[in-house]
This record gives sequence, C-alpha cells and structure tokens, in this order.
Amino acid sequence: MKVYVAEKPKLGKAMVQVLSKTSPITNRGGTFAEGNGWAVCWAAGHIFALEEPDYYIGAAFPGAPKGKNGKFKWSWDHLPLFPGQSDLPGWSIALDSEKKDLFKTIKSFVAKATVVVNAGDPDREGQLLIDEILEFLGNRKPVRRVLISGFDETTVANGLKGECDNAGFIGLRDAARSRSRADWLAGMNLSRAISLHAKECGFQGSHIAYGRVMTALLGLIVQRDLAIENFVPVDYFALSARFKVTKGDFRARWKPYPSQAGLDERGRLLERRVADQLNTAVQGKTGKVVEYSDTEKTESAPLPFSVDQLQILASKKFGYKSDAVLKALQSLYEKHELTTYPRSDCQYLPESQHADAPEVYAAVTNNLQFGAPLQDIDLTRKSRAWNTSKTPVHHAIIPTTRRANISVLSGIEQDLYEEICRRYLAQFMPLHRYRQVEVVVEVSGQRFGTSGTTPLLPGWKALYPGMKTKKKGEDDSGENDVLPPMAVGDAALCEGLDITAKKTTPPDHFTDATLLDAMINVHKYVTDERIKAIFKQMIDDRKAGEEEAAGGLGTPATRHTFVPKLVDLAQVEFVKPKGKQKEEFIISTQAGRALIQALPAEIAKPDMTALWETAMREIEAGRSTIDRFEAMQRSWITKVIAEIRSKPLNIPYTGPAKAGAGKGGSSGPRVAPEPVGKACPQCGSQLMKRMGGNGPFIGCEGFRSGCKYTEQVAA
Repeated sequence: MKVYVAEKPKLGKAMVQVLSKTSPITNRGGTFAEGNGWAVCWAAGHIFALEEPDYYIGAAFPGAPKGKNGKFKWSWDHLPLFPGQSDLPGWSIALDSEKKDLFKTIKSFVAKATVVVNAGDPDREGQLLIDEILEFLGNRKPVRRVLISGFDETTVANGLKGECDNAGFIGLRDAARSRSRADWLAGMNLSRAISLHAKECGFQGSHIAYGRVMTALLGLIVQRDLAIENFVPVDYFALSARFKVTKGDFRARWKPYPSQAGLDERGRLLERRVADQLNTAVQGKTGKVVEYSDTEKTESAPLPFSVDQLQILASKKFGYKSDAVLKALQSLYEKHELTTYPRSDCQYLPESQHADAPEVYAAVTNNLQFGAPLQDIDLTRKSRAWNTSKTPVHHAIIPTTRRANISVLSGIEQDLYEEICRRYLAQFMPLHRYRQVEVVVEVSGQRFGTSGTTPLLPGWKALYPGMKTKKKGEDDSGENDVLPPMAVGDAALCEGLDITAKKTTPPDHFTDATLLDAMINVHKYVTDERIKAIFKQMIDDRKAGEEEAAGGLGTPATRHTFVPKLVDLAQVEFVKPKGKQKEEFIISTQAGRALIQALPAEIAKPDMTALWETAMREIEAGRSTIDRFEAMQRSWITKVIAEIRSKPLNIPYTGPAKAGAGKGGSSGPRVAPEPVGKACPQCGSQLMKRMGGNGPFIGCEGFRSGCKYTEQVAA
C-alpha cells in the first residue's frame, strides 16, 4: 500500500478527491481515507517540537532545585545549554499532546505501508515536518516525495504525477532543522544569560526574554525612537516657478545644478539670499522649453493580497492591528469559508484557477454590490497575477465560490472581505490608461521641471474612487494635474518664483503598518553592505516566486505576534497620536530602550537573520552541514554570554498598571506570560499563563482580537 502523509488536513482531503477518482474510497475516518492500494493521512502542522530545556537539565543536573512552577530554576551552572555536549543528552523531540490522535493514525498506516510518500508543503518546514515523523517512527520503507502547491484538482493531480525520491530533499530538511535548533539555542541560552546577569545587577522582574526576531524588532523601534529624539531640524527653501506659454500656465520645480551655491549635501537650498538672487535672475525673463514628452501610459491593477500586504492596508485604512487582521482572516477562511488560506506570503495565482473566475465572480456579486464599475469586467482577461511559477506553496488570498449573507460577519471581517474581493475583481478590469506629460524649461541658465497626468480610461481604478495615478517624484510645489500643450523650443515667460520656507521633520514613530513593512524590507535599516546585499537577494528570490526565501524578519505566520509579546514584556507600548490618524504609534518603553542599549550590539540587530539564511542555503545545497552550523552557533553563543557578563546590565522595570493608575503606574514586577501547551477551545490561539491582579490565570493569546476565554490555574 502506498501511504501519503500530508502536512495539513485540507491538502490530505484534496489528495483523496483526486486519488478516489481512479480507485474509490473503501474506508475513511476523521483523520484518514483509504482506497485499494492507497491511503492518505495527515498531520496539522508540526506535531513534534524540540524538547524544553528541563529535559536536558534534568538529565545532567538531576538534583537541581525547582521553582513553584515545577520547573528547574535558572542558573549559571546550566549555561551554556548545548544538547549533545558535556553531560547533556542529544537533540530530542516531543509529541504535541493535542495531536496524539493524528500521530496514532499516521503510525498505524506507516506500519502497513510498502511505500510512504512525504506530502509536506514544498518548502523547508514542510519537508522537515513529515520527515521528522517518519524518523521518530524509525521508518525503513522507501519514501517518495510529492510537491503540491495548491488545493485545486489540477494542481494536486499534477503534483501526484510528479512523484520523486524523497532522498533528493535532504538538504531542504537539514536547513529547516538547523534553523529550528539555532533559534532554540539562541533563545534558551541568551534569555537565561540576560535575565541572570540583569538580576545580579538589581533587576526585579521574573525574566527577560530574548528572541532572534523579537529582540531585533525591539532594536528597530528603539533606533527609530532615538532618531526622533535626537533629530535636529534643518531650515531650507523650496522654489517653484510660475510659467506662461501660448496655451496656458503651469508651475515647475527648481532643478539646481550640483555646483549651485547654498545647497547642503542633500541638495536642499539653505540660504534665502540665494533664493532671492535666483528670483531676480528669472523673474520677467523669457526662457524656452528644452525637454517635452507626452506619452500615453498604462497602470496595471495591483496584485491580489498576501497576508502582509493586507495587514498593512488594514492598518493604514482602518487602524486594525496585525493580530486582529490575521484572526479575522482565519475566521473568513475556516468559519465562513469566504476566502482562501490566510497566511500566504504570495500575491500570485495558479493559472489553473483562472477557470474558476465565473463561479467566484457570481459568489462575490451575490455577497457584495459594486455597481456600475463592473460593467467593464471581462472574466476571460488574464492579469499578471496569473502565474503558476510564482505560486510554489500558497497562492494569494482571494474570495471563494461561497455565497453567503455577509451581514453576519463582524465589522473587521466585512472590511477585509470587501478589500479582498475588490482586489480580485480588479484582475479582470481594463488597464488604467492616462497621458503623462513631462516638461523642463530653461531660463537665465536655471532649469525647472514638472509633470502632469490626464486620465484617459479609469479601467480597474473605477473600483477605487479617488485613487490617483502614481507619479514619480511627486511634489505639490511643482506638479500639475493637467499641463497645457507645448513643444520643445516654445517660449516660456517666467512670472517669478514662489519661495517657500520649510523645515525638515523627524521620521514618524512606527505604527503597525510601517513596522510590518520594516520587517519585510529590513534591508533598508541595515548599514552593513554585506548584510544588506543578503536581504536584497532574499527579496529578489521572493519576487521570483520562492516563497520560502521571502526574507526580512519573521514570516507571514509569525510577524503579527512579536509586538504583542514586546507589550507583554513591558518593552514597547501603543500610544494614540493626536489628530485624526487611526493608527496608534508603537514606542519603546524605558525598560525596552535600556535593554537594547545594554545588550551586545550584534544581538539587537537584524543581521543575524541574514547570516543564518546564508548558512541555510549552504546546507540546503549540500555545501555545508547541520553539525558545522551548530558548532558555529555554540561558539557564537559562548562568546555572547561572556560579553553579556562583562559589563553591567541595568534594566529598569515597570510592572502592570493598577486599576485607575496613570501611565507608568506599577504594582510590582511583571511576570512574562508562559505557554501552557494547548490551544484555546474558542478561537484556536495559544493559551498562556499570566499574572493578574488576583494571582495567576490562564488566558487566550487572542485576547487583543476579542477572545475572552480564561481558565483558573489549578491549585
């Protein structure tokens, strides 16, 4: 019997639909289905996790004291903690207690298989997820591999036909395993070292958590806050000229020569005297048009949403936080079945799904009313979004064929569903067409330039009333909606300059949207050119369709989790801005800032993510090994621990605010939440042990998104 082990139930069921067409189902249950000569069973993401530190400490230090929570107390005696080194056992994994039934089913089918097929997602984690199950079972039977990137029948059938030898993916598995172990080593060792040394220096809190991504993200926030505080404004002058030609008037920005007196290194004019001299030189003088172009251009519809792009839009447009967006998307996908898989980092669609457009369109127009703009829709049209080569794992988030009464959706669910549908429909609308005119005028040896646009056909923008055409270098002082007709050589009378005094402004504090964008495009915040080049390559790979190489800090499935963790640790806080802005600012606290300034610089930067990715690629390609990478990690961690202990680590700490207390109120040290190892029965988020005003309790990690589930802590 050939046994397929899928990563997720949805893929497993899709495979069953295809396989059963040639060999009908003879037996099925909630976690499997089988036919004559085949069976499909599935996991639900990782069903194993690396053992916790207590597993290793208990083996090497059986007499070590334990705390009230039953876990070993943190001690320098246990550091550095390297599985397989000294007296510690080698690396071991533990079965998730919530997934024992899935494992039992997989075990029973692998036992009677003649061939096992790894049907994990076609990426590093998907490879490891199934391989580690088979390794744990001690499987010696032949293992094959199928790479299936979607759930539609065509994609699944093609994936099954492309079955190959699983041995060809050892590098992929080892890269995932190396990353997992490295995160464990860094997080477990450095969290303990930082906490222990901080307590030696007077810290009163429970502990300080370190995470490769979380701490680097805190570093970005602190860096931005310090840039704002240390900002020194610069006064400068913006110049725009008023011109008259035969058929009308227009304005144009001054284009200074590099050698122009009075400019700073960024090309800003700092001296009013020079501005007045320029006005005297050009006012009333007749120049001529030296450059002129009038081009008809088109603008394509934006691609469908990835989770990151939808979170950014939802934050900017509605003020929704990233974790609330992801929870609502999960509900739209699982509960309401109105949208596709929500945690995708991809903005493309498999070409095989284009045939579903009429049915999706019928459902969307039943659920929502878009009116007149849809009169130009053509469901046979294929936008650039339809590209199977760029959908290696999950495709973009789009509406499904389900018809429903969307009045039952929550406010955030309705907003997100409408945005997803609008973006999908845009793929079948005409291109937006417009005229773009660009002009350069020279007068008295000075040059002035501007551009203007005239819409010709709204196209897909009919779905987005009020959206302007994108223009490079847009500046209110010199852009014109419509420019009068002219040609090179035409006379242009300068009626004078408008001289506007301006002042540079500091960057804004991060918001949920801008911080998410920073995590995706973290290369913009890296100063080391070698590290910057690695991040840029990762982004180029993502654009080429390699989802696993998406780059940046975190992944689509985790990016929304880091800010809430930093808030729980009292290292950042949300602050409401003045005015009408919907998005709250994310600002570092005194404790968060002190931590970043006290830590070794290298562990508070995103650089490590880039260096790890380089190492992962070497392992994946077979040019390096897990053992070599782990040896480097052990050496690095040992060095960092020594550096942490070499200087004071004075971390101020503010506990949770008392009821009615003002900002910064304290009732004692804050205890960081701890996972309890099971999911919330109401929303599926992780349950965490927290400290409340009346003592410890268990609460849902999804509480910011509205989940109110709690449990008492057993005495």
